[in-house]
Amino acid sequence: MFKLLLVKNDGSKTYDITPLAGTITWDSNLSLMSVLEYELFWNDTALFPINPCELGDVVILLKDDEEVYRGIIVTESRPGWEANKYTVYDYAWYLGKSKSVYQFNNLSASKAIERILKDFGMLIGSVPEMNTPIDEIYLEKSPAEIIDEILKKHERRSGKRYTAEMRKGKIYFEEMADMVITGTFQLAGNIAPVNIMASPLAASKTRTIESLRNQVKILVEHDKDDKAAAKYEVVATAQDEESVTKYGLLEDVYKIDAEDAAKAREVARILLQRLNRIHETNSIKLLGDVVFKAGRLLDVDEPITGMSGRFMIVTAKHTVSNQIHMMDLELALPEEVN
Repeated sequence: MFKLLLVKNDGSKTYDITPLAGTITWDSNLSLMSVLEYELFWNDTALFPINPCELGDVVILLKDDEEVYRGIIVTESRPGWEANKYTVYDYAWYLGKSKSVYQFNNLSASKAIERILKDFGMLIGSVPEMNTPIDEIYLEKSPAEIIDEILKKHERRSGKRYTAEMRKGKIYFEEMADMVITGTFQLAGNIAPVNIMASPLAASKTRTIESLRNQVKILVEHDKDDKAAAKYEVVATAQDEESVTKYGLLEDVYKIDAEDAAKAREVARILLQRLNRIHETNSIKLLGDVVFKAGRLLDVDEPITGMSGRFMIVTAKHTVSNQIHMMDLELALPEEVN
């Protein structure tokens, strides 16, 4: 059973607002922040419970007493006599709403990320070791944007990909590992759980070459400190001739630091491998399971659309109404997720 709790921002009281709550939705995506929205019914009769929700209060969603989501009420809507509507963001919201300045002098990517998180009061669950040196000045950018740029720089150098996720008020950065999940639903306590993939409710599939790139060039900037004399040199090129013949030349260019020039060929190869693909967008609607989150992998065999294989969840939108849990998933092949 799902339960929705409200904790006053001074920690003085906790309310179980489940009986007043209507539809609850929350998302999971490949970004730092996620959102939960819920309805709260009310009327002005004397014996009806008072609405305790205020901006800045903490909302916690539980499933069978296990925490699913925690965040801060950011927006309240009171549309007349209809149910009040509330928008809740997890704590990563703070990283996207500020502007800051940072100068890193050859600090490792993991240490740079940790410094930003600590400066903004974020509780850290885990940050993996990322040894890419960060020697940059970031001006008038949000902490979230700076962290994203640092991650992308490390990903281009290492070939690894990472995801960020809030759990129980802490932020976890984790490598996108081969975490294959399965989900189940149970119609009643005396009936055995059933794999949710056995009964998809809807599915669709789209394929396109719009994002395909079959040639990658790597640039190195020389004399970086002297902007007037800065020169760029192409130090590596990777191309798939068969793809160029079939689809035409589709090129992308990436810039790396001079100290990384020795790895330019490998960087070009990794990027070409990642970009030289037909982009496939898949969506599927299923009965809900809270283990389904962005970055997880699942096996799909859906005969109507021809969707078959192992996919990564790009976005998962969960909806609970009258304790019935549904979810809409956007899926991509793991190698297509940049």
